[in-house]
Amino acid sequence: MSTTRRGTREKRCSECMVHHLNCFCNKIEKLNLTTKVSILLFKKEVFLPSNTAHLTIKSLSNSQDYQRGHLGQVLPENFIAENQYQPLYLFPTEDAQELTPELLKSFDKPINLIVPDGTWRQAKKVHRREPLLTSIPRVKITPNQKSIYPLRRQKYEFGLCTHEAISYALEILEGPITKSKMMNNLKIFIEAHLINRPIFEKES
Repeated sequence: MSTTRRGTREKRCSECMVHHLNCFCNKIEKLNLTTKVSILLFKKEVFLPSNTAHLTIKSLSNSQDYQRGHLGQVLPENFIAENQYQPLYLFPTEDAQELTPELLKSFDKPINLIVPDGTWRQAKKVHRREPLLTSIPRVKITPNQKSIYPLRRQKYEFGLCTHEAISYALEILEGPITKSKMMNNLKIFIEAHLINRPIFEKES
């Protein structure tokens, strides 16, 4: 059964999945970046209003997502787009390098930042299960601030939601103004959801 209960679906915006009264679609700033962001979205997350990967896709014109977890599906090569971009896989695996300006200097193409989305348990298996990802350099970020995202519990003290992790990475890839705008979009998202939840609790 979907998190968006049958009785509330018609009252929700089909894009941002909050109550129509609190729709924030027109408040989100759309950014056009050189960096491409590609999100591997676990199929069970697609209809969850609290999923922040949806927000990232809304925030970035140069972005794409792919639903994983369906039987028999294989990641298509055009998702990686190695002819146009240098793919980097953002996840703190044991062999991941810190994403730094110095590391970026070793690449001669714009970056396609590939990011797994889902629970920590789901996300850590992705690069081993998709053959196209096995040879892609893995990178990580080391946040020095705790998450501001309150809608789900983080597994680790400095754990970040997907949108935050991408925002921190884009600070290195595109600069601090980009991160600031991305985080502002997250604050709009959080505020709408915190207002939204009590409405549906009353009606359920």
